[in-house]
Amino acid sequence: FIGSLAPILVMVGCTPPPPPGDEGRREASAPAVPPLVRPAPRQAIRTSWTFNTGEDECAAVAAAAGTSLAVTVRRDMPIRLVVSMAAPAHGPSSVPLRFTGPAGAWQVAAHRTTARQISVVLGSDETALSHVLVLLSGGVLEAGPPAQPMVSLVISSSDAQGQAWFDCARRKML
Repeated sequence: FIGSLAPILVMVGCTPPPPPGDEGRREASAPAVPPLVRPAPRQAIRTSWTFNTGEDECAAVAAAAGTSLAVTVRRDMPIRLVVSMAAPAHGPSSVPLRFTGPAGAWQVAAHRTTARQISVVLGSDETALSHVLVLLSGGVLEAGPPAQPMVSLVISSSDAQGQAWFDCARRKML
């Protein structure tokens, strides 16, 4: 009996092992990537203007809901814009500030001064004054990258009060 099994045992010992099946092989799997969660877009804040004129400066503020845009014009000083936000915003120290309205559009590089404030010095020339005049005509002011602005302000038209204020600003500049 053992003699009849010997050729079978020799054949089993000489045959190559079967290729490994699924039980011996493991697929490399990519780590799970969490889905991209974009922050909710910020709501545009509708603002209204207040104007102050004095001997030393002309100040205009478009504000609502704890957020504001302040425009300050002083004699022999460049025009300054300051955007103050109700909630802190994170991001780089240089921030694009874009305005688009029916009277025109402009963009400047502003700087974050605090987590809630962005400011820019426009200058002391006709271009700076034209930016302010376009702003007083109303439109949308956004701070931050176009895809995800930190703040978006809907600036109302300033009408007659804005024109009187602009006359004060022009006198301080020229």
